[in-house]
Amino acid sequence: MPATVGNVRFSGDDEAIGLYEQAIGKDPSIAPAYAGLAVAYAFRSFQGPIDPHRAEELDKMRAAAERAIQLDPLLAEAHSALGTAYARNGQWDLAERSFRRAIEIDPSLSTTRHAFARFVLWPLGRMDEAVREARAGSGNDPLSPRARYELAEVLLSAGRYDEAARYCEQLPAEMVSASECVGRARLAQGRTADAIQVMASSATNNWGYLAYAYAKAGRREKAETLAAAAPMRYPNRRGPFQYALVFAGFGDKDKTIEQLRQMAGVGPVRMGFTLNSPEFAFLGGDLRVKALRKQVGLPE
Repeated sequence: MPATVGNVRFSGDDEAIGLYEQAIGKDPSIAPAYAGLAVAYAFRSFQGPIDPHRAEELDKMRAAAERAIQLDPLLAEAHSALGTAYARNGQWDLAERSFRRAIEIDPSLSTTRHAFARFVLWPLGRMDEAVREARAGSGNDPLSPRARYELAEVLLSAGRYDEAARYCEQLPAEMVSASECVGRARLAQGRTADAIQVMASSATNNWGYLAYAYAKAGRREKAETLAAAAPMRYPNRRGPFQYALVFAGFGDKDKTIEQLRQMAGVGPVRMGFTLNSPEFAFLGGDLRVKALRKQVGLPE
């Protein structure tokens, strides 16, 4: 996911976390600030390279979520935050219970629906349910580009490519991931040339999707050239996920799995929705993937 979505700040970036911490510093009785902080840490936990302070941040995430509930047991955002914390630890039953409690308290809260889909249902491969929750979130906030983006991504992984494409095309042009969303949908539809045109003409950070598209189109040299230049051109996007996409485009299971193994530290949520994405569907049934799922805390 990008650092920003349109004009919406990404929940896991340093500035967002700093703002929550400032609010708590000024008034430690603000339950929504603790809930927001917990969710921010949860999102950051599966972004970018493995941080040596990750374990400490996960402890802070759980503590913040629990503190939010202590301060306001009827705050839906607090229960949703605790759900994200449980999911990040692979405690799926507890995570689902927390999210359902949040929905019971406030069924109109779109962010809870999105988080339930992304943190629990999608990683577990329960795609029909994930689509239902993401659709409910979008319906609760129909003017939100973020809501449409979340729904489009879930639809892609559910194999509903035409519908996903329609939602991707509705995203504002200035939204960081709009072209990536459209490109991925068109590629899944089999419109490879269109996908490459869209992604090549935009400044996407996730260059791996473009390299994947080149590889799927049989343009191996273009894919390899992009991968070789990426460390200098995209210094913040040189982790194993990008290279896993490249090798997936080539259909190279061994090298794809090798890169995915290097991602294990991002935890079960990120690994779950990555493995359930269309780009990695060709790995289905591989025993090494089953071992990787077990390693990060995903059920078979």
